[in-house]
Amino acid sequence: METIGKLTLRERLAVKPLWSEIFFEDSDLFTDYYFKEKMPENIGYGLKKDGRLAAMLFLTPYTGRIRLPGREDRFLDVPLHYIVGVGTKREYRHRGYMGALLRHALSKLHAAGAPFTFLMPADPAIYTPYQFRYIYVRPKYRVTEEGRRRAQPMKSGEEAALAAFAERFLEERYQFFLKRDASYYRRQKKESLAQNGDVYLWKEDGEIAGFYLYARENGKTEIQEAAGERQTAEGMLEISEKKEPIIMARIADAAAMLSLLRLREEAPDTSVSIAVAVKDPLIAQNNATFLWTVGKKESTIALLEKTEDAQVCVAIEALTEFVFGRKSAAACFDCISEKNGNICGGIYAKLSEVAVLSEICLNEIV
Repeated sequence: METIGKLTLRERLAVKPLWSEIFFEDSDLFTDYYFKEKMPENIGYGLKKDGRLAAMLFLTPYTGRIRLPGREDRFLDVPLHYIVGVGTKREYRHRGYMGALLRHALSKLHAAGAPFTFLMPADPAIYTPYQFRYIYVRPKYRVTEEGRRRAQPMKSGEEAALAAFAERFLEERYQFFLKRDASYYRRQKKESLAQNGDVYLWKEDGEIAGFYLYARENGKTEIQEAAGERQTAEGMLEISEKKEPIIMARIADAAAMLSLLRLREEAPDTSVSIAVAVKDPLIAQNNATFLWTVGKKESTIALLEKTEDAQVCVAIEALTEFVFGRKSAAACFDCISEKNGNICGGIYAKLSEVAVLSEICLNEIV
């Protein structure tokens, strides 16, 4: 008998041997850190075969910050979850257990009104069939010898100052990132140390003017994230134009996702309305036709009873790529008809006025 259910705290902590078996490349130091710091707050789902845990999946909570044109405070905080620790015990593999867990987790996220979820895939081919698509490519950072010489490890008590610097830096440059506060960097320090690295700061006149996150595992060194004011970073930090895709995402609640978007501030219209039919093979509730009215200060979603009223249709994976600026509206939406005088070119022109979330920073690894 196979059952899927939510794991209790005791059950989550008890999966450590299975975690070490599946993710054998993780060091004992990092695994100990993860189970002490992050596992207690995770949501966990397990698939049990005859009462024995056969497969697992975890959701790590984060707060996403999304820039919305027309808001006085500019950014909206949105509860999100990072999918991690997806694995199946060796003797139970190739039975569809991972897919069953993904579908279960996605249904729970939809029920909670989560606009989307994201993950760092070991292999993108695993998640592509479940409509996950890449949304973020990370630049390659290199800290120069001068940069390493001038860097100082973050000390206890400096977390709030670093968070304030990072928030200002990210707000000026990105439309979407994960919220930084003192607790974020307090934990990041522990995570970096668990990867034989550290959090390093650059200072100017005693004030934080830049930072980088360093890790060293399995003989490989990596700068996971780095940022600095131009005058500080010059000569100390090099950012390669070559980038690597690292984060995939999937929309969980199409209506919730669309409601977060706004028109570009410079868009000629104050609002546009489009009838959109969404197709989702995994989440039945997303299979609907929505009248999406998107303006510069708000978006509203109304459910249309007749699917034939749709002007465009979009697969959930294509909607994800549109929302995060990976592909154009014409590449993502199929124009159904020219009803009521709405020609396809005009619909695509309306969609092009939407301020998609193309400027992203997502360097978290777990």
